[in-house]
Amino acid sequence: MKAPLIVIISSILILVVSFFIFTGTPVFLKNYSKIKVFCGEIAGPALKIFGRPLDGIKYLFNTYINLVDTKKENNMLKKRIGELELENQKIHDLEEENKRLKSILKLTEKNPGNYTVARIIGEDVKNWFKCMIIDKGRDDGLKERMPVITPKGIVGQVVEVNKWHSKVMTIGDANSSVDVNVEGRETRGILEGTDHNVLRLKYITKNDEIEVGDKLVTSGKDGIYPKGIPAGIVIAVNKNKAGIFYDIEVMPYNNFKRLDEVIVIKRR
Repeated sequence: MKAPLIVIISSILILVVSFFIFTGTPVFLKNYSKIKVFCGEIAGPALKIFGRPLDGIKYLFNTYINLVDTKKENNMLKKRIGELELENQKIHDLEEENKRLKSILKLTEKNPGNYTVARIIGEDVKNWFKCMIIDKGRDDGLKERMPVITPKGIVGQVVEVNKWHSKVMTIGDANSSVDVNVEGRETRGILEGTDHNVLRLKYITKNDEIEVGDKLVTSGKDGIYPKGIPAGIVIAVNKNKAGIFYDIEVMPYNNFKRLDEVIVIKRR
């Protein structure tokens, strides 16, 4: 790569001036001040030209450093925000658990000795959605066909019991059936599981009163569930179905996949 012309000229001038200084040339010494001024006038613009790229490099370097510092600060702020969000979620979870435990305590205090609180510790591998395992068993006074509820409403019934654990079949199981009434009315039917989130209310005739939004409660006539326990809410009524019965869908109050504790109602 060829050197710029200004660099070549500057190099020649420096060599010439150095030669005259070291050789002590009278002509040069006599006119030294004039030459000095002349060189200054030439060198000034050259230094200004050479200095601009250096200023640019300095500016870019400082900008880069600032960007690096800003990025570090931004990452630290993001990390702190993440930590605060996690702490907030923990507080929310604790508040929800506190509400749930207060509801359970309030319910059990009404009839002390008739209830036992159990924690869900697993699901039936073969029937993941329909059955759950609780941490109370025969030693805790549990028996088959005992109803299981939460403060929201009915969960299901105990179907298997061993010394320490029990299996609970939820009302979502296709083998489950619960005798229910429409709250505030005489309308009565059988709430059956479907192995899905939605339940089916059967044997409601077209002469019965029922609408979307109606609440269902246990009738107490099936020999398992006490009367008046919330069971679910009507979400769909097909009145155009052929035959004498409506086709009715019901959403249970409990989300069985999200339960942590349940209450077993003991029978004497």
